[in-house]
Amino acid sequence: MGTKCWISGLKYYLKVYLVTHLCILLTLTKAEDVSNATTVIDTSSTGTTLEQFNNISSTEVSTTPMPNNSTYDPSIPTTPSTETPEVKVIQKQVQPTDCSQREKSRNQPVASSSSRLRKCCPLGENLDFYRENQSDSMCDNAVLNFEPTIISAVLYDNCIEDLEITTELPIEIGNPCNSSFQYEDSEDLFFVLQDGSLLIIDKNGNESYTVQENYCLDQDKSGHMLAFVCITQVEEVSKAKIIIVAIMMLISMPCLLLVSYLHLTLRLLRNLHGWSLALMSLCLACGYFVHSIVHIYGIPSGGFIGYVIQFFILSFFFWFFCICCNVLLNIWYKLPRYVQFNKIWTIVNFGVYCAFAIVGPAILVTLTVQKGLPGMPSYFLQGLTESIRESQRYFIPPVSTLLGLSFLAMVVAFFGFQRIKTDGYLRANEDEKNVNSPIRQFDQEKYEDVKKDAKCVALLGIIIILAWLFEIVTFYSPGNEVYLLLCDMINGLQGLWIMLIFLVVRRRRTIILRWWYDRGTHTISEGTELQPVNKPLNPT
Repeated sequence: MGTKCWISGLKYYLKVYLVTHLCILLTLTKAEDVSNATTVIDTSSTGTTLEQFNNISSTEVSTTPMPNNSTYDPSIPTTPSTETPEVKVIQKQVQPTDCSQREKSRNQPVASSSSRLRKCCPLGENLDFYRENQSDSMCDNAVLNFEPTIISAVLYDNCIEDLEITTELPIEIGNPCNSSFQYEDSEDLFFVLQDGSLLIIDKNGNESYTVQENYCLDQDKSGHMLAFVCITQVEEVSKAKIIIVAIMMLISMPCLLLVSYLHLTLRLLRNLHGWSLALMSLCLACGYFVHSIVHIYGIPSGGFIGYVIQFFILSFFFWFFCICCNVLLNIWYKLPRYVQFNKIWTIVNFGVYCAFAIVGPAILVTLTVQKGLPGMPSYFLQGLTESIRESQRYFIPPVSTLLGLSFLAMVVAFFGFQRIKTDGYLRANEDEKNVNSPIRQFDQEKYEDVKKDAKCVALLGIIIILAWLFEIVTFYSPGNEVYLLLCDMINGLQGLWIMLIFLVVRRRRTIILRWWYDRGTHTISEGTELQPVNKPLNPT
């Protein structure tokens, strides 16, 4: 009995011992499998291995044994093996330190002096509202600062390596798109590369990344960053058209310089009106010369040289307005009130005109620089998008306003001449009614000079306003028809039309011919054959 009990107990202890050791052996086997497993991270959803492009702190990944002869490819996710139990672990995502296992892209961003970050709206302005096509977008005063992320990177196949180099790019204002596709930062990540191109990363993982060269980037007042990528780009003006119009401008330049020279050297033309006319012609000649040289030789028109051209062209229109105001001043103030400016007051009057013709364009150019807009005037441009039209806000509207005011001044001057005819001459021919208060004799000679100057300004105004209307038609025309080239050519020959005016106005034609036949001397001899009039110097 005792022997049987001892044998039963021994068998029981042997079973417990075997079961215990089998459990320990199975546990050690599973632990070894887990320690030999390789973690595989699926990066195809982000398309990049840069840690700063992802804000994911942890992820659930599957672990399976990696065969010894396999190649590690982060873009190919592995599936759990059916031969081993599936084990789920939660761990912090481990990003590769570089993209050395990928192939480099053929097109790499390379920074250059022409690299620019393209902003849709002017500096200090954000998108106010927008529609499907960015050409209908509007800009308003900025609420938030525009601070896009600029990186220096090397592009690989579905991989981006950040060089972690601080990069700054100058900003270029404007949208190059005729029609565009819109991206939003709620669905995509935007980065500007070192060459100014736009890097777009899809947050949803539909594709790795795209690089766009023709775009503009901006944000709305709520702080959302918006990118507009070109579907069709605004067509550039053909080189042949640029050369043709530039040659027309070069033809105008000597004509304008001749007009300036004659009014600054001939005694009968060297008065307040002549000085203003000479500087007006000189400003247009300088603007046309620089403008044509820039386009013929392909010099970059952005920056300082564009603002110089803008200043000279604007100053030309400001001087024309001063000439119209001078006629208005003569016919409504000086002649009716018998005012005769001496030399000092004439210089002061001319100084006021100079200050107006310099300060006015300088203010407009300063505002253009402050907004980051290109200074190049609207010549060779077509306002196909709202962005391009916005770039001319300190050129086309001011010039149109000045020409409108000049036309109004000439209309008021016309009524002044009518008033002189019905009042001034009659008073000049009346007998003295009161011996104690004699009526001053009306200066008919000065009146004739002012009338001839007004006739010249009226013809000049017709030429300038017509040329400007041609420019407006060219700028706002949606097509690229042949007649637009003709309009640009007429505008480019504006200097020739201005010179021809002095061959139409008889008084100036006579003075110029007398000077020419007198062999170019500035003092015209008394015995010159062409001498129908010989009037004294009049500073008006």
